[in-house]
Amino acid sequence: MKTISAVVFAALALFASLSVVAQQRDEEEAGWVGFVEGIESCLAHKTPLLTHGYECIGRFSKPCLKHAENQTTAGMERCYLDEYRAWDVLLNRYYQRRPKGDSGNELQQVQRAWIAYRDRKCAYFRTHYAGGSMARWLSAQCMADTTARRAIELRFFQLDK
Repeated sequence: MKTISAVVFAALALFASLSVVAQQRDEEEAGWVGFVEGIESCLAHKTPLLTHGYECIGRFSKPCLKHAENQTTAGMERCYLDEYRAWDVLLNRYYQRRPKGDSGNELQQVQRAWIAYRDRKCAYFRTHYAGGSMARWLSAQCMADTTARRAIELRFFQLDK
């Protein structure tokens, strides 16, 4: 009986800890989801987009990095990954809203090649700085910056038709 009680107690403890983790993740995600609207608002006021849209990059990561708790490798990585997630949402949104005349085949091939390029480019920071503390945050910064630049290009294509 004690074994069954211990197993039940362990299962309840595990469930409770998973609920806390899920709640924390949801709260963190709710924080970065607001970044999407902020970035879109910034982009809406930048003309010409391909010249001035890049000013919106770092809109959230730069202030995030100024907080004392983000002066660590993990904090810096978190700031860049939060911004990356927002730009990735926009990248996918703009890709889905591609110009009406585009059959999608050419853009789809370009996008697949670009994703492979971005992922390899940004992973190289981890290879180059293997074992170093800079690897994580530089890779995250690369993902945010590269994704942001591509999202701006896709928005330009969307608006240009």
